[in-house]
Amino acid sequence: MELSANSGDSYQKSEPATLAKKEQKFEAFDFLRAIFSLAIVAYKTKIFNIPKILAPNGFTKSFSDYVLSGMVGALAVPVFLQVSLFLFYNKSEKTGLNYFIQKRLPRLIYLYLFWVGSITLYDVLFVGGFEVIRKATSSIKVFFEFIMSGNSTPYFFFFSLIFVTVIAEIVVLLFSKIEKPATKLSISYWLLIASCILVFSFSTIQPIIKYTGIQSSLLNFINNLTGWDYTPVNFLPYVFTATITAQEYKEGKLAQVTTFLRRKLYGLLGLTLFFFALEWILTSNGLLIQVDQAPLDHYLRLSLVFGSWLLLYLAIVSKRQVPAIVGFLSYCSLGIYGFHVFFTYQKPLPLGSIPVLGNLFQAVPVLFILANFFIVLGASIALTLLFKRVKILKQFV
Repeated sequence: MELSANSGDSYQKSEPATLAKKEQKFEAFDFLRAIFSLAIVAYKTKIFNIPKILAPNGFTKSFSDYVLSGMVGALAVPVFLQVSLFLFYNKSEKTGLNYFIQKRLPRLIYLYLFWVGSITLYDVLFVGGFEVIRKATSSIKVFFEFIMSGNSTPYFFFFSLIFVTVIAEIVVLLFSKIEKPATKLSISYWLLIASCILVFSFSTIQPIIKYTGIQSSLLNFINNLTGWDYTPVNFLPYVFTATITAQEYKEGKLAQVTTFLRRKLYGLLGLTLFFFALEWILTSNGLLIQVDQAPLDHYLRLSLVFGSWLLLYLAIVSKRQVPAIVGFLSYCSLGIYGFHVFFTYQKPLPLGSIPVLGNLFQAVPVLFILANFFIVLGASIALTLLFKRVKILKQFV
């Protein structure tokens, strides 16, 4: 899901009636948008729990919780950030500050206001009533948390994307003063290393407080800030991974798979697996943060940084043709991300109340999960296609 104005062009170009005569850059990004928009719906509808339901044992539980939910599901937001930031860098270097001020920032703000405003209205009308508004405005701190978290929904992504895009533009402006590409690349790597150390340090604050008994208002503040899934600070490294990738692309280093690039890809794979294993071990022993008792379900993780960076590289160098179904899902990816929230907000769809089918779903929980997944996905796609037919609404999907 790339949030530029051209999101979805790949599907339009892949339709038989309008088969592309123009060559599209970064076609493999469609694979990332399609796969991870499905992964988000799968995560929210508990598809990743199926292995441990069908064969309840230690291995399938770990596979479901750590590999599927903890890695595949959690990679969606990082991948979307990597793609969006890379395309922003690639575009802004050609168009300058005007692109950021006149197009990119306003679009992100409109997306945030539309989706957060819509889910809040839905919450007021059908879920929590006006208590939602009273609670959100009960204090400055709570209101600020409401804004950052997008009413505690996946729409926090839009606030985080605004945050990292603003920082990315600052980086672009600063780098415009530097003439040597090697200097820019060196600075980007040092900033990436510093941000990764910062993120890893943040992940250790909770165990320090827990096991040493140290009570510090500063440590508690940092722990509360960074130990929250909706904190955009956790996404700082993505600014610099995208910067490095954009610089390498501009210099022609990604035109083909060279020995340099191959080593880098293997290095990123090694870092991803190393930090994933470390996070798994530390979380299993109760040393790292867990959200809602879901292991590794948190963005304060370097495995997600390096894993999504690896996928970004693979998508850039990929020469694979995009199948029509992948192009279609990519075309609908922003709408899928937006609309799926309404069907999974607070509680799953009431499919159990359907006569006859309710008993079947209760007897075979996997069927309920699958039905829920396909209904949420199908309804999200249908609404997306409907919005794309309305001029004033298509900009939001």
